Amino acid sequence: MEHKCPHCGTDLPENAAFCPHCARDIHPRKQAKKPVPLLKKLVLGLLILAVVVAAGAGIWYFNRPYVPQEYDARGEVYYETDGKTYQLLVAWPNDRSMPAPDIYQQGSPDEQYRWPSRWYVNDAVTGADAWEEFEPLVEKVTVEVVQDKNASDPLTAGEPSHQEDYSPDAAMVCSLDFTGNSGEPQIVWTVEMKNGDMVRVRQNIHITRIITHEYHWQDYPMDTIEELQALLDKTAKETNPSDLVYLYLPPVTYEGDLKLSRSYEFYGCTDEGADRTVLNGSVTMGDGNYYWINYFYDMDFVGDGTDIGIAAPAKTWAISCTFTGYKTGLMTHGEAWVNVTECTFTDNQVGFHFNSTGQSASDDRFFDNTFTNNGTAVLLENVPTDLTLYFDGTVFSGNGADIDNRCGHSVDTSNAVFQ
Repeated sequence: MEHKCPHCGTDLPENAAFCPHCARDIHPRKQAKKPVPLLKKLVLGLLILAVVVAAGAGIWYFNRPYVPQEYDARGEVYYETDGKTYQLLVAWPNDRSMPAPDIYQQGSPDEQYRWPSRWYVNDAVTGADAWEEFEPLVEKVTVEVVQDKNASDPLTAGEPSHQEDYSPDAAMVCSLDFTGNSGEPQIVWTVEMKNGDMVRVRQNIHITRIITHEYHWQDYPMDTIEELQALLDKTAKETNPSDLVYLYLPPVTYEGDLKLSRSYEFYGCTDEGADRTVLNGSVTMGDGNYYWINYFYDMDFVGDGTDIGIAAPAKTWAISCTFTGYKTGLMTHGEAWVNVTECTFTDNQVGFHFNSTGQSASDDRFFDNTFTNNGTAVLLENVPTDLTLYFDGTVFSGNGADIDNRCGHSVDTSNAVFQ
């Protein structure tokens, strides 16, 4: 195969390295590379290394093991997960978004008391109840007590649980039992999350001893309705609303009405051989500070067919009392809760009438009562909360209607007797 010089066109011998005619090199020369300075090489290497490190860090970050977090505060904790923030707090039922880090209670040294601590879960932005969506993230909720080392009696906490019938708006409720000697303990709501996070919400309980006043009929004039009313008016002025006032009544029949302006505990006479304490009239409650439940023990209330035995806009509990001949034997209204146990209602148009609205309940027991020959034994028009009313041991006999449940409230009469 012939080769020609690329420069002059002369025929070239085979395997010639240059042209014998023009003496020029017949092989093309390669373009010399421009030298790269050492600094530029170093910068380029560092950039490449940085890209590799960043990529590795990103891979590690998105695949790193989760490190559990701990939260610990009084009253409330704001907890964020999956891009959403929740407010976890202890609060009162009338304001679920306002933390209650300090609770003040009173108690007698020898009496047992129970108070419900309520724990809420809110959407931090809207304030709405978020327990339903938050619950699947929770492994366990517990309550522990840090006791007051200087207190002679402990405060004990029950198992926390969601109580749909008692406080449905709260995520969980825990019952605290204490006496007036339990001092200032602290309860700790601990929420263990499924991702390993630990959330603690603390609530301080400040318990002070109650001052009690006792008035016995042997020592104070209270034989007539006028004397008894005068004593009630005197104690209302001279005692603190948070004091407990006990009145031990004589074996007499009071003719007329009583008006209360603070909470009392009335004890009818139970002396052997003595008459029971009787009130031919009504008990009403006016404006005042009803700090405690108004208790009536062992009293007989007798009406004329037109009045109400006890009209209660404040918490009331009648125990071992009788109500006879009233338009309504015992009626609650306003925002009050009322209990009756071991009582007898006879020949009333309405024996027991619940007609109140509110956000708290004292007790679900309406045990061992007797309703006989009433037009309506129990009338439920409005009942606060969804707490079921239990009528265990209660006897209904000869009534026009045993239970008129107009509001459709939850009632358990499985252990009642209907004759």
